[in-house]
Amino acid sequence: MRLARNVGWLAGARGLTGVLSIVYLGFASRTLGARDFGTFALILTFGQLVANLVQFQSVKGVIRYGVIHLDKDQSVRSAQSARLARLFGAMATFDLLGIAAGAIIAVGAIPMVAGLFAWSGDRQVVTAAFTVALLLSNSGTPTGILRLFGRFDRLAMIEEIGPCIRVAGAFLAWLTGGEIAVFLAVWAVAALVQSAAQWWASLAIDGIRFEIGRRSFRKAIGENHRLWRFMLFTNLSNSLTLFWMQLGTLAVGAVAGPVQAGGFRIAQRVAKGIGNPVELVTRALYPEFAKMVAANRFDALGRVLVRTTLVASALATVTVLAVALGGKWILDVIAGAQFQFAYWLLVLLSISTAFDLASFALDPYHIAQGRPGRILRTRFVGALVYLAILALALPRLGASGAAYAAIAASAAMFAQLIQSARQIAGEAKRSAAITHGRPLPKRGEL
Repeated sequence: MRLARNVGWLAGARGLTGVLSIVYLGFASRTLGARDFGTFALILTFGQLVANLVQFQSVKGVIRYGVIHLDKDQSVRSAQSARLARLFGAMATFDLLGIAAGAIIAVGAIPMVAGLFAWSGDRQVVTAAFTVALLLSNSGTPTGILRLFGRFDRLAMIEEIGPCIRVAGAFLAWLTGGEIAVFLAVWAVAALVQSAAQWWASLAIDGIRFEIGRRSFRKAIGENHRLWRFMLFTNLSNSLTLFWMQLGTLAVGAVAGPVQAGGFRIAQRVAKGIGNPVELVTRALYPEFAKMVAANRFDALGRVLVRTTLVASALATVTVLAVALGGKWILDVIAGAQFQFAYWLLVLLSISTAFDLASFALDPYHIAQGRPGRILRTRFVGALVYLAILALALPRLGASGAAYAAIAASAAMFAQLIQSARQIAGEAKRSAAITHGRPLPKRGEL
């Protein structure tokens, strides 16, 4: 019941957020026009790329190690544990380190990329200010605390603050004919207000406190096994996950111009929105898979994985067909006739999303088996495939080349995960036949 309730809160929030994000892009594209919207999309994507690169995924660190400390002393549900206080302080420190690193990267990178996108001096200043605002709102610690203590209801409501502010601000900008800087300001304000609300809600939990400082940080590193390793690997994994979503738009803008970049961004967001609900199912699958592994029910686990993958593959196929049939209408409703040229991009990117849909059960399967390192390796290979195809196809095919690269990368990751799952299943059967116990990961597995 608790799992279903939490998934319900998250599903409602994620669904509404996806709809509001598309509405915001619709207002922006209709107000700015194809060229200015493309410039807006490039600045937005640049800021998100920098924030993604330096985000330490402190939300995962809070949950991963916070649960351990709560389990050791069930009397600290009010968060009075000194270990928890030091952990929260360490996660907040990682957030601050990410902000500082992102600001340095932005200051150094903006003058370098300005020539690619024909950004004037004023536009570079706007880009820098927007990126810093995103970095300041890029804190996962309060979200992790809310999840750790089961406050999914608060989290769901808070996560709607940003999208609601963005839509309201975009509507006013549409009425008044706002410029690029106005839409960026709306996005930045929404992100900062939502971040502030997350901090307020987490600090309002009874007994929450932080221990911050060099001594407390070093102590937290010692109390939480391989904390540095965990934070670095989760950062790298998340960066690779979003790699082509952000780099693709920037590459299209640099080679094909802002109009094509704007169309690519809209097609990408619509296609990605199709797969958002799957992330919630993935979170629900992991604990169920983990229970099967703990009970040595590997045959049942394999059957569930096969059935789930087949159903997801069928759903992915239907999704592509629906986009192919209704894609022009979708683009017309969201962005208007000026972005009808993005129809083929939407179809191609929906194929890439389809591979992600088909493979959604494979990630929790690997994690439940204690093999997250294979997921990271798969994403790294996918990123290499994406870069190779992008370099070859983008100069010849324009924005479509970036879409083909996304398909190739998603297909490569899907194939690797399927092969890896088959290997793990074979190892589990052989180990179970010999020891009649739980198989251990190979030496060197992460």
